[in-house]
Amino acid sequence: MKALTLALVLALGGLNSNPALAADGGATGVRFILLGEVHDNAEQHRLRAAWMAEQLKDGRRSTVVFEQIPAKNAAALAALPPEALTDVEALVELAQLDKKNWRWPLHKPLFEASLHAGAAVAGGNLSREELRPLMKGVSAETWPADLRRLLEQTPWGEAQQTAMIQAIDEGHCGALPAAMQAPMALAQRARDAAMARAMLAAREGGAQRVILIAGNGHVDRELGVPRYLEAAGVPASEIRAIGYLEQGQEGPGRFDSRVLTAPAEREDPCKSLRR
Repeated sequence: MKALTLALVLALGGLNSNPALAADGGATGVRFILLGEVHDNAEQHRLRAAWMAEQLKDGRRSTVVFEQIPAKNAAALAALPPEALTDVEALVELAQLDKKNWRWPLHKPLFEASLHAGAAVAGGNLSREELRPLMKGVSAETWPADLRRLLEQTPWGEAQQTAMIQAIDEGHCGALPAAMQAPMALAQRARDAAMARAMLAAREGGAQRVILIAGNGHVDRELGVPRYLEAAGVPASEIRAIGYLEQGQEGPGRFDSRVLTAPAEREDPCKSLRR
């Protein structure tokens, strides 16, 4: 009952009150599974970790890609010694997870579920150093070559750009200067392309199932990572995007299914921006 008290879980697609079934929503056998989140909602992390632990029991070779760690450390993670594969703290240190910004140990249950099931862990995001030059202009010429190729083969029109900028502006409480909107949209697209690249690399490395842990904006089928996966040739039927949202803040995101939880207790995130 505690989970239902804390998290009034609903699958908006099927009105299912069971969080495990809601998240599954047809994900069994799918190659690419994307699990969204509100970053500071601990109950969503707990629910996803429980779902992952159950799904990973089937023995399919799996990789879990995390937005919370940069992809540039892939080689170091792949070379982890056996004793480190059960040490979550050692892994996140090696992976250079920014504990302060991600409010560690909020995401610890997800790392624990991955390691306990024997899944590989991979980073998907760009580092701050990689993002910094992208923020200096709106030209894709600043992208790394492989991300630029993925960008160029991904359909992106005025409707997507407008929707992206609107989402970013709303995420900044309407206080984002107009001059920053296009660079921020480019940075968001860069992150999405990078996470898609990491998921594709995991598949090429032999993973039969790749799970992405990322914010709901990245999981959005219309604007986020699924768009880049499809552009790279992944059939839409092999992708399952599941949004984890809060009551009263469902938003317009496009997902295959949704899990709705109670809001996390937090200060008004717009308070400091209104000063």
